[in-house]
Amino acid sequence: MSTHARATASAQKPNSATLAFRQLGAAAKAHGLGEQFSGIARMIKDSQGRLPSVVVVGEMNRGKSTLVNAVLGAPGAAPVDPTETTGLAVNFIPAHEKFPLGQAELEFATPPNRRRIAAPELEQWVRIDSPTLLGAEEPPLQASLAVREYPLGKAVLVDTPGSGGLSEAYAMRAIARARDASVLLIVTDASGRITRPALEFVAHCSTMVQSVVLAVTKIDLYRANYRAVLEENRQILTAHDPRLGRVPMIPVSGLWGERAAGEQDPSRRAKLYERSGVPELVEVLREPLARSSRLPTLNALRQGIGLLEQPLVALQAEREALGGVVQKQDSLIAVREHREKLLRTFEDSKYDWSAQVDRVRVELTSANSRLSREFGAHWRDRVQKFGAGMSEGQSVSLQNEMAADLEVQVNRALYGVVRRSSGLLRDLYSAAGMDPQTSLLQEVERRAVEAGKGPRADIDRSAASIDPRMLMSGWAMGMGVGGLLVPVVGLAAPVVGVAAMGGLLTLLAKRQAKKQSMLQTVSDATVELRELLDRAVRGVLGVVSTDAKKVFDRDLRQSATDAKAELQRLESARRASESERQRRLGQINPKIEQLEQAIDAARQEIARLSDNSAAGKP
Repeated sequence: MSTHARATASAQKPNSATLAFRQLGAAAKAHGLGEQFSGIARMIKDSQGRLPSVVVVGEMNRGKSTLVNAVLGAPGAAPVDPTETTGLAVNFIPAHEKFPLGQAELEFATPPNRRRIAAPELEQWVRIDSPTLLGAEEPPLQASLAVREYPLGKAVLVDTPGSGGLSEAYAMRAIARARDASVLLIVTDASGRITRPALEFVAHCSTMVQSVVLAVTKIDLYRANYRAVLEENRQILTAHDPRLGRVPMIPVSGLWGERAAGEQDPSRRAKLYERSGVPELVEVLREPLARSSRLPTLNALRQGIGLLEQPLVALQAEREALGGVVQKQDSLIAVREHREKLLRTFEDSKYDWSAQVDRVRVELTSANSRLSREFGAHWRDRVQKFGAGMSEGQSVSLQNEMAADLEVQVNRALYGVVRRSSGLLRDLYSAAGMDPQTSLLQEVERRAVEAGKGPRADIDRSAASIDPRMLMSGWAMGMGVGGLLVPVVGLAAPVVGVAAMGGLLTLLAKRQAKKQSMLQTVSDATVELRELLDRAVRGVLGVVSTDAKKVFDRDLRQSATDAKAELQRLESARRASESERQRRLGQINPKIEQLEQAIDAARQEIARLSDNSAAGKP
């Protein structure tokens, strides 16, 4: 075999986790559990397309975008400016076949939701002062840019908007989209102790993500005292919450890191890059990224083990019976009697399925109503703080942040609907000594996802009309001021006054119109949130009250039949002749061995992957 052929064969050879998973699948299929195992396989297949991510957040002018460029090794990839710059989140994604270098993608609320553009055009949509962004009929929700593979490997770097400071909405949306494969990188600088908003942000977000890393930037400007700032920040975090005292805190210079990426001389580049602290930051980020990327595999192996344990226990019980000892007979009789009793009383008022569904419906509807009110009140308060009105850029920035928050609240509420409805199913099934079928739980989740992707209300993003009374007032005021200036300026003074005051009040009127338009947008979004969540509750509980009830009735009858058959099989095994016992043991033992080997292989892989996670190894 040639060297190339050996390399190809080696690259195609499945890893040990894949082999263990296939072994679980073969055992499941051999015991009639192929369909259930296919559901687990679909879960891991769906998760393979998701890259782990690092979500970068920070207050304005802390060096966040410069640090992003340094980590990417791509100067200028994220726009850098001492003022508020970015108007939407940008996902920097390692280029691949379907998203090659030189391309960017914008995401919109209305179809076509994803629209490709050339990479150089992206800055026109990202900068908050860009005429393209301000003049767009609909501003994009976020953007993505294909980049060369960088030191973090196959991971997405999410640069959240610098406009508006620390935004929980942007951070939570990015984290939710990445599910459990996210690291939150909070950027502050070495000019002084961590600010109160940043401290509260760390405390809150650390409860929602698996990993938080704090980068303290601008050590190039504060070389003399940045170590003292680091120590002070550590004390502040520990005093606020001892758990936060263990958050990795890395001193870096994004400026040096960005310069190193553009340095042509190899030795100077290496020296500058090392001094920047970026290599240490990258190393710290790699550990949680590697751990997160293994979670789908670990979950799939655990679920596969759980699926095989049921037939293993049944076969072991039969083998025990063939040995002449039947310990489970009394418990099986009790289970059979309990289930037969449930069959007799299924339609009785003591087991009122509909009443329990209605109780959960009232509970969820009330929670959704409260969430909608709080969402509307929060954003109305944000808009009202712009007392003199808002500019076009402020309006776009606020719209984008509210859209991010709307998505976060919808996902959070839908998760609550699924969790409560699934809990109801488990409670109803557990009363009969059973577990709900995986397909039922998946259908509950599917209905919730379907509701979240359903048609959205058309929110009017255009500005309200200008109040003509304000313009008339401006003209009148201008005439009055101009009249006073006639002795000085001459007869042209009233015209000058009208032009000046009219122009000023026209500007103010436009800002007020933007504010009123934004208030209407908040009202529309609040209504949309409530309607979407109510639709989700109807769809999900519809599954529970109709489909699930039919399946439960069928499962309950089958469960009673299975319990009776199991009891008869054990009794038959106890009474079997020696030759019959040996024959049946010869059939059972290979089945038990296959199940045990598959489960043991999966457990070894879980232990290996867990050890690697703890050690931060790939």
